[in-house]
Amino acid sequence: MNHEAGPFRSSEPARLHELDSLRALAAIGVVGWHYASHFGAAPLPSLLAPFYRHGELLVDFFFVLSGFVLARVYWNDRRSLSFANNVRDRIARMYPLHFTTLCVVAVMQWILVNRLASQPFVYHFNDAHDFTLNLALLNRTGLERGQSFNGPSWSISTEFVVNILFLAAITLRRSTARAVLFLLFVVSLAVILRNGLVSDTLAFGISNDIFRTVVGFLCGVALYGMHAHFLPRIAIRSGFADVAAIAAACVFLAYCALGELARLSDLLVVLICFPTLIVGAIHGRVTHRVLTLAPLVYLGTVSYSIYLVHFPLQLGVHLASVAFLIRMPYDSALFLVSFIFATIALASIAYRLIEVPGKKLLRRPRTAKLAEPLASPRH
Repeated sequence: MNHEAGPFRSSEPARLHELDSLRALAAIGVVGWHYASHFGAAPLPSLLAPFYRHGELLVDFFFVLSGFVLARVYWNDRRSLSFANNVRDRIARMYPLHFTTLCVVAVMQWILVNRLASQPFVYHFNDAHDFTLNLALLNRTGLERGQSFNGPSWSISTEFVVNILFLAAITLRRSTARAVLFLLFVVSLAVILRNGLVSDTLAFGISNDIFRTVVGFLCGVALYGMHAHFLPRIAIRSGFADVAAIAAACVFLAYCALGELARLSDLLVVLICFPTLIVGAIHGRVTHRVLTLAPLVYLGTVSYSIYLVHFPLQLGVHLASVAFLIRMPYDSALFLVSFIFATIALASIAYRLIEVPGKKLLRRPRTAKLAEPLASPRH
């Protein structure tokens, strides 16, 4: 099938370590959000207020980043027609750790309820129906009764669905693919303007979070198109890019710390702040130096694991507190810092023992060394 030439070139893109680091920071921010909401404690409130109050918006950053990265990697003449291989790549990237954490959480919740006679921790819909949906990565599509098992994996579910739609669309002629994706974006944007970005409602029997993911993801796809086609014609000064990235980050943090979520404001954060942060991080000299520091790049490498293992670790801490009648010092700053370091350590183990071997097992022999989105996480 003939594809017209366009901004999506066929050369293999180099990995952007700046994006790895941004993904790491966002993943740790989500850990902070769930620490406060799940443990009911908020140590270091002045420092971490943005994440405690509205850290859920960081998941939308994952979606925008995912759209940018997947358009950069897959939408070219060499890869866009390989639908089956591309889907296999996404499954290899997402599924091994998702499956493992699903099973671990299922076992721990069963012990908590059936052996310790306690209530489920945070997520209550942990029956066979929801387990099956989780197995099929359909746990946040509208078929579920609510969040279940490893709750943060809801964004893995919605992103996987949107990934499939995107990978199918780019097998079409480029002009047709653009039209299909634009129509999908317009419909999703209309739903979000009606229901809000963060909502448990359904539209056309589909979870609002699917439309939320589409808006963020396709914003990232459009950002890559503009970045590849228009920005090379414009000499972006590194100082301007640095200022733009810092300003976007500050606006986001101030909004999360001080404001209340609102439909239009949330959407503007996704459509303006996040793309500005991504482009500024790529082109800024200072941001490049900071975001390519080895510790941050490493955290970006294990960020998908950070995102998926932090709830199982929370559940494990809660399980221990119930089993041994221990009152955990959740309000302690030291406990919070220890929990974050424990999450990173567990994520490092999961990355080496589950993510990498699982990806090698499921992926086709040729493995490109490319920046991968979270899910996830977004987000």
